[in-house]
Formats: sequence, C-alpha cells, structure tokens
Amino acid sequence: MKATRFSTRTATALLLGLTAVTAPGAADAYASSNIPLPIEHFAHLVVDAPHGHLYISGGTGTDGILVTDLDGGNPTTISAAPGATGLALSADGSVLYAALPDQDAITAISTQDLTESARYDTGAGTRPDSLAVAGGTLWFGYGTTDAGGIGSVDPTGTVTLAQDHGSWTVRPTLATTPTPSGVLVAGAQTGDTSAFVTYRAEDGALAQQAATTLPVPDLDDFAVTADGQHLAVSSWARHSADRYRTSDLTVDGSFAVPVAGKAVAVAPDGTMAGCTCNVGFQTFPETGPGTYHTYFQGAPLRLAAHGLAWAPDSSRLYAVAMDPSGTPTLEIDSAPETAQVTIYSGSFNSGLAPGEPYAFEAGFHSSLRLAAGESVPPGTVRITRYDAADPDGVVVTNPPLIPPHFPYDPFGSYEISGIAPPTGPLSYRVDYSGGGHYAPATTTFDMNVVKYAPTMTLAAPSTGTRGTPMTFTGRLTWPHAHANTGMVHVNKTDLAHPFGYEAATLPVAADGGFVFHDTPQAGGTNTYVFSYDGGTSYLRVAKSAIVQIPRATTGLGVTTDAKSYHSGATVKVTAHLGTTYNSRTVTLYDQPAGKPRAALRTGKVDAHGNLVAYLKVSRNTVFSAAFAGDYRYAPRTVATGTTLTPTIRTETQWPLATTRIGSTTYQVFYKSEINMGYNLKVTPHQTGACASVYVERYTAGAWHQVTSQRCVPLYADGQYGYGRALKLYASNGRYRIRGIYAPPTTGAQTGGATTPWTYLTVRPGSPR
Repeated sequence: MKATRFSTRTATALLLGLTAVTAPGAADAYASSNIPLPIEHFAHLVVDAPHGHLYISGGTGTDGILVTDLDGGNPTTISAAPGATGLALSADGSVLYAALPDQDAITAISTQDLTESARYDTGAGTRPDSLAVAGGTLWFGYGTTDAGGIGSVDPTGTVTLAQDHGSWTVRPTLATTPTPSGVLVAGAQTGDTSAFVTYRAEDGALAQQAATTLPVPDLDDFAVTADGQHLAVSSWARHSADRYRTSDLTVDGSFAVPVAGKAVAVAPDGTMAGCTCNVGFQTFPETGPGTYHTYFQGAPLRLAAHGLAWAPDSSRLYAVAMDPSGTPTLEIDSAPETAQVTIYSGSFNSGLAPGEPYAFEAGFHSSLRLAAGESVPPGTVRITRYDAADPDGVVVTNPPLIPPHFPYDPFGSYEISGIAPPTGPLSYRVDYSGGGHYAPATTTFDMNVVKYAPTMTLAAPSTGTRGTPMTFTGRLTWPHAHANTGMVHVNKTDLAHPFGYEAATLPVAADGGFVFHDTPQAGGTNTYVFSYDGGTSYLRVAKSAIVQIPRATTGLGVTTDAKSYHSGATVKVTAHLGTTYNSRTVTLYDQPAGKPRAALRTGKVDAHGNLVAYLKVSRNTVFSAAFAGDYRYAPRTVATGTTLTPTIRTETQWPLATTRIGSTTYQVFYKSEINMGYNLKVTPHQTGACASVYVERYTAGAWHQVTSQRCVPLYADGQYGYGRALKLYASNGRYRIRGIYAPPTTGAQTGGATTPWTYLTVRPGSPR
C-alpha cells in the first residue's frame, strides 16, 4: 500500500493511530540551570574556562567581582574591585581586567590567585566602563554623558586617552572578536540613533576603517563575528538580521535570525547567541536558515544587557536574566550548538484490524535546516519492528527513503508498511544516532491492533400513528471479510417506560441486515436503540431512532365565578378536564398583574372532571389550568382573566342642606359659601393612574355637560380634590357631578371605576 504523505506542519495533528514516545534524556541535553546570583545588580560576564571561573560584575553599589565555578557554584568575591562594570581577559588569559568607573581606574587581577596585580589610573572624571583587548592592547571606553573617548593601556601599563582622535558625545561601548585579533568596534546611542566606528588596532594605535549612524534608538549590545568581518547590532525597537561589514559598515547579507534581545554574543567557532525576544535566548549559525536551540527563561525574568557569554571551546553558553527588581539569575545551556530532533509520523488509520495492511512515514523535524546538498540529517537511522511473534524486534532493512519536499518536509522521511499481525501489540522504534549539529533522537510508534466495530446504518420512520405497525431496517458492514456472529438488541423508551425495556433480540443475516417491527401504544417520543453486541469477533456498535407519535387533544377549560372583583374578594376558580387515558391531574395557576405565575393548586379532578381553588385578589389576575399530558393525550394549557374594580369613595364638601326634587335628593349650596368641593378617594390605586370629574346641568328636559377636569393625577394616598366657584353655577340650577378613575395605560393592575352621580343645586344669597 502506498503511504500517505504528511508535512511537518500537520504531522502532529495527524497522529491518529500511532503514539510517539520520545526517548528519555533527549531533552536533558538542553537543560539549563536557574541559579540565583548573590549580587544585587549585573553589569558584565566573562568565562575563564582554563581556570574554571565565571567573573560577574555588578556595577555601582556592589562590593566587588563575583566569582563562581563553571556551574555557577562556590561563589566568592574579589573585593579589590568594588563597583566594577566592564570586564575583559588578557590575550593569554592570565589577567582579568575590570573597569572601576567610580574610582577612575582599571584594575588588573591575576586569574591564578584572584588578587590584584596592578591598577591603572585613567584620570579624574574619565569613568572608564567598557573594555576590550585587541591587537595586544587593552582598550577602554570612557567619559561622561556629555563627552567620551577611547583610551588604552599598553603592556607596560601606560595609559593613553583620546586614542581614537575623534569626538564622542557620550562614553562609547567597545567590542572585539571572541579570540584575539586586531578588530575593534565602538558604538554609542545618541538619541534616536546610534553611532558606530570600526578600527584596526596595531602597535598600540587605532586606525579608523569606517563610521556610520544606524537607526537604533535602544542600543544595549553589539558583537563582532568570529572572523572579524561582520558586526551584529542588537535592538528591540528596530531589530533586523542585517550583517554589517566591519570594513565599511554597509549591509552584507543577513544573519540566520534577527538580533533583537538585550544581548548578543559570538562563540569562538562562529556560532551566535541572541534572541528575537527579551524573555530568553537562541543559538544559531551566523548564516543559513534555522536555529540550534531556543531557551525561554520564563516570566518575570528578562535577558540582561551584555548578559550572554560563551565558553572558549563553544561547548557552553552562559546567560544572565533579571527579575523586575534587577536581581540577576544565571542560566547555563550545556548543548548550545546542538539542535533537538523530533521524529514524527502520520497515519492513515486510527486502528488496525488483524491482517489489515498499513503504511505510514517516519519523518524528522528540527529548528535547524539541512546544509546545502544534504537530503537527511547526518548520522544513521535504525527502524525496528516489534510484535507478539518478535518481541525482541526485527530490524527493517532498506526502508524506502522519500526525498525532502520543501518547504513542508525539508528533511525527508522513511516509508514503513506491512500487514497487521493476527493478535497482540505492534510497534516500531526509530533510532537516530545524531550527527553534526543534530542531537540523537528515539521515538516509538505504537499501533493499535484490536477488535473493531463494523458500521451500522438504520432506516426508521420519523413519525407514526398509535396502534399502527411500523418497520425498522438496518445493516452492518465490515471493511474486510467477516464472521457471522452476534445479535442486535433493541431497547425502547416511551412515556410508559421512561427507563426503557428490551423490545427484541434480532439475528443478523449473512449480508449484515436485520429487521424490527413494532406497534406503538404510547404517544409522544418513542426512542429505539439498536445495539450490535459484536459477538466473539467485533466491538459493539449502536444506532438510535426517534419516532414521534401524535397524541389526542383533550378538552380543558378554566372559569371563575365572576369577571370583576373588588380588592380582597375571594375568587373561585374551576378547571374542567375532559377525557384522558391514564392521568387526571391538573394544575391551577394564578398570575396577578406585574407578578410571575405561581401554582395555586395541583390535584386530580373530581368525578365531574373539576378541580376548584380559591384566591383573594388584590389586582387584575390571569388564571390558567394546565394538563401535563399522559400516554395518549397531549399536554394542554388554557387561561382566563379577571379584573379588579377599585372602590371610589366620594364626599361633597360644604353643602348646607338637602332638598328633594322629584325622587332625587339634591345637596343645597348658597353662593355666599364661595366654593363647592368634591373629593375622591380610590382604593387600591397605582402610580400613573388619574381621575376625571364631570359636571352636568339639567336644562330643556335633559342633562348637558357644562365643565370637566380630565385625567388629573391622584395624590400619593389615592385622593383627589375637585373645587369649583359657586358663582359659576346658575341660581336655582340643577346640577350633578361624578368622578371616573382610569388606571395607567400600561401595566394596569386594576380596571377602571365610575362613581354614582351626586346631585346639587345652588341658591342665591345666604341662608337666613
């Protein structure tokens, strides 16, 4: 069988049937320590492998130079160098130079016994900082924030300033090659740009080669390549992979990755260290695609400026990170020039049946790309097959090699194929020996050789009729020849059997088919689950079908003993249920206006089909009756509404007498009383409701409206007072007055109400 091709980009996602296990120890080669350093600040780091020392300076405020062994242990302090910043080793490694800016001096310390062997005064106010040994001379950058320069200390100890014969507006930083040479580069940030000058250092003098300004607003570090031909400039704000020639400071190609962290360093063999981030570091070849190793130090640690240093044999990389308070921590990468290799695979099948053919690819992935002309990583690959017949393994000879396919499969891969064994486990182990800059790797792919489930299809009706037969048909299919074994079990769930029951056990025909007949007796949702038990050779598989059986509609009503009530009245609510099958339970609900619905009573109806409940009402209320349904009748809900009629009490103010005109009693007023008052009090009432008052006069044998006051808000206590001057009434005229209450147009909790007419007459003058 031809293998399916997978790219490195998608290989992990496609591991459907293979489980890859990386051999123990593969990641340990990259393990870095996390060692707190007993100093409060960090300035510079130098590796002295021949003497087994790391020298770490902390700058102003520190007691001296911290010295540890090459693993960051056994710390001690060189107290002769308080406040030391820049560090450099002499060409022969016998002397450690340290800049002492607070003392305007440079100290020379024996790397043999760690004692001061000489001290060089650089002049008042020079504040030396950055050191570099080039062309047999110690060079130092000096100055203040206003002006600076490059000075030297020759082998006789003579200090000379202004060796660059130029003008620096700030103190320059110096860099040279990782092994002795005559290349020296100086750089300094000046506002939004940084100035760089390259020199040849010979016979204690500097010869300028090139000078330029680069758009670097955050210069923290720069480094010269091992051959002295190029300059790497680190910047986070304007990071790039540009290589600058030291001969003319023009761009000459690109580094393997952009240099963007706080630090950059070059190993003696040319390998570089830096990062496109501030939370770790990378190692990578000077040119060409890819990296060797990426190490993330983890929040809240950040790589320190000048915080990278290589061992002289390039076997280790040392990094200093700082927490937000500035406290430094040492990280050690013990395999900085070795790229980790991952062996991956894709599979076309998530599980294998006995005797089933299979094919997959074992490929390689690494952060370091292959060199030109290479088709696979250097080294050897051994592939071993393990199964029940060969538990000790059998080496796969001459597996087909699939060439690289750029850009998705740049390393090539091996095709692995075969036939699944009858029983037991199956696995492949791929061992890569490593080679060049690639680390060894081992991966085991475990393939699942197990019983499998056939595929089941099912044809079933979606609806039916109660009491009418239905037919279900199904079929099992296998990808290979199969044995006739196992049965199909039917489990049915309906309203009468909420926990289900086994309705049938069906045989499976030679072609995998099966048939089931059923006559549903309960309405609603009928659920059928068809489960194949697998017999002796296969796994279980199941399918379900849902059939909706319509239910009949029963009669249901809800009534009240009246349609309108006064506050506090008791409402009699009656639900009436018609014919049902096995449930006679009804729930009565009440929902007063503006409130949620609540259950009033639940119970079985009486012999007449009725269920009665009582409720005192205080606002408009909707009553509903709900039947939850049963095996043969569907649920149903009906509702009716009642209105609360508020009570209006009226009072006529200041009548002095009453009189009878015909059969009607009139209130008697005299114009001398000035005003007539008419008060309303509504119970209950709502905010937003209003009252209207109408006044009519009897003339020409009929009543006619003479004035009104419409929809006036009530007082907070539900009252309203209407007044009218008596002079506006005709003497001895016959009048009548009444009030009308109107609830709010929205959210009304009661109905409206109208008072009876109050009759009055107005006489001239005053009573005698």
